[in-house]
Amino acid sequence: MNLAVLDFETNGCAGTSVLSASSIVFDEAGRILDFFNRFYLPAEPFNRYLTRVHGLTPGRLLAVRKALSADYSLCFIEDWPALAAFWDQWDIAGLVIHNARFDMAFLPEVVQNSMPCWCSMRGLTSLCALPKKKGPRGMGGFKWPRLGEAVDVLCNGPHALVPPEAARQTEEAMEDCPAHVSLADCFELYRVIVRIQAHHPGLMCFRPLPLGFRVPRLPADDGGITGAPCCDAAARTLLDFDRRLRARL
Repeated sequence: MNLAVLDFETNGCAGTSVLSASSIVFDEAGRILDFFNRFYLPAEPFNRYLTRVHGLTPGRLLAVRKALSADYSLCFIEDWPALAAFWDQWDIAGLVIHNARFDMAFLPEVVQNSMPCWCSMRGLTSLCALPKKKGPRGMGGFKWPRLGEAVDVLCNGPHALVPPEAARQTEEAMEDCPAHVSLADCFELYRVIVRIQAHHPGLMCFRPLPLGFRVPRLPADDGGITGAPCCDAAARTLLDFDRRLRARL
């Protein structure tokens, strides 16, 4: 049974544009079979606040697209069928997303209704058993784990789960991940899910998650799409991580 993990970096909440879309496909033995990693420009003006979070500036996006010889659309809203076709190609049994209600809202209803998914943020709450502080949402006496917290508990901590051998070798080869970019977050989620697949497969319950879909509205201006590529250290880090993971296929 092949599974896939998914992560988006976006220009805001539902109804705005996807800036990067990444998905990793792996089998029951934890072997990575393929991955999808594409970068896009927004239909609306860049959200400068979120740029400080994920670092995807217009110049870096243009530089990475150029370096990867991107021959796909500038905007995800026109390219999402390629992601759906990628999953179809590998006969995905289920899609794992950390905070599925956020990311799935950026996919059209036809994908939401046809691709069963499981939210690892909610599904791992009891297993991670992180106590609530005043205010955080969660289930019972525990809070929903952030992805980094799930990785710390299940992959790195004193009670970490042993990964399948194929996943262990891949983790050692990949070493450090860049912070908070979609492919790196996918890789961290892959690390968690291969362990769940091996030790707690009954936790994962895949079902469609219909949320509705809001199409990003094109602005009157160009939305900041034009500009000069900027292949700085951050852009080179994105390219290097893509290259290292591709070398594992």
